[in-house]
Amino acid sequence: MFHKLLIAYFGAFFLFWFLGIDQLYFIVICFAGFFTYLSTEEPKPAREVWFFAFFVFATFFSVLQITTADRYVTYIRNQGVYISILFIMVSATFASARKPDTTDKLYFALLIFSIQCSIVAFFASSGFSISFKSVAGYVIPDMGSKYISGMLNKNSIQAEASWFSKGFYRPRGLMMYPNTMAGVLASTMAIKAYFIYKFWRDQLKVFSILCLIFIYMDIFSIYSSLSRSTWIGMAIALVAFPFAFKTNITAKLLPILVGVVVIGFLFLTGLSDGIESRLVDKTHSNEGRGLNYLLIWQETTSSIDKMLFGHGTQIDHWMLNIPLGSHSTYLGIFFKFGVIGSIFFLLFLFFLYRRASNLTASVSMLNSSGGNYIRPYFLCFALITPIVQMAFIEVDVDLSYALYFSVVVYLIGQECIIVEDRLNGLSENTMEERYRVAGYSGTQSPIPSST
Repeated sequence: MFHKLLIAYFGAFFLFWFLGIDQLYFIVICFAGFFTYLSTEEPKPAREVWFFAFFVFATFFSVLQITTADRYVTYIRNQGVYISILFIMVSATFASARKPDTTDKLYFALLIFSIQCSIVAFFASSGFSISFKSVAGYVIPDMGSKYISGMLNKNSIQAEASWFSKGFYRPRGLMMYPNTMAGVLASTMAIKAYFIYKFWRDQLKVFSILCLIFIYMDIFSIYSSLSRSTWIGMAIALVAFPFAFKTNITAKLLPILVGVVVIGFLFLTGLSDGIESRLVDKTHSNEGRGLNYLLIWQETTSSIDKMLFGHGTQIDHWMLNIPLGSHSTYLGIFFKFGVIGSIFFLLFLFFLYRRASNLTASVSMLNSSGGNYIRPYFLCFALITPIVQMAFIEVDVDLSYALYFSVVVYLIGQECIIVEDRLNGLSENTMEERYRVAGYSGTQSPIPSST
């Protein structure tokens, strides 16, 4: 049941967005995850999941640091998001995770999710806005909060970016913010790229071409988002992937080829001028962002208790027009949960990278032995952009992005199991072949009995 709820969320995401409950789905995940966990015999999560669990545990102590009543609502919401992420990662130990089609269905649900995001983002980038009050908006009060109002009152365009160009509107598509929209599109390009290969291999070439068209639409939408964090994340992903993960020569050259194609597309369409202007001239938020980062450090290191446990949540500051503690996942965690929370989160990312790196190494070993399995390469590539983007934005402020990231982490764990099983099967077949060549039957073994 738990994984069916995940598949339904991503597969029918537009419906949840229309109803206005897309940012409230963590409640469903938490309840379903809790009861499924209780019915699971001896769950044994992976090491990186344990460190994320320690991170979540550490955040509970930070509630004592909150000084204003209205911030308790933010704290509860944040805790719900972190716990739902944890349950998705832990769900690798649930019985439904061992069903042979669960992983394939989740991949396909992510593709459908990505396509829904692509279509709405492209229309928004082209100036066609979808704006309405969601069904939940008629039931749930916004309590005067801009965040809750933005969650309940849907608009695929954020606002006019007159500081960039008069009449230029930044799209946010189905996400809460332009940055998270662009991050989802950039990361899920890897999912679409895998299905281009898969559909072509399965003689479904029309669907393969459609996925390619969606990727070109995503490039335009990512440009329109003016999201520098996404642009930097994509650039680092293309450059770092061949070196950060052990892959075959094709997987190393493919990002370079993609980078050349994207750069050529940007220059041919004239979009490169806008990117240069955004990075150099029309930086817009650099001063406020820099001051935010400086104040995060000053406020968090001002006392021992704040340094250890943080502030519990973001706070308002008279020098900023944004909440203090925002615009960076890493610095935001340091501000909200102190050194203890930051250490556990960074350890989670470190062991996640180790698992992903070991996965690609195992895939390379499998393929060098006659296998032909490349899906994990695309998945690990999809992981890079969100991790880089965390340096510049808070990924967890948009539940949809946070849940997507946690599903990618879950799938990396599942791919490790799949590849290990294939390697074990390959080893058994190799040993049987050696026995046959040596003259032994299928029931004989050249190893003498211990008795």
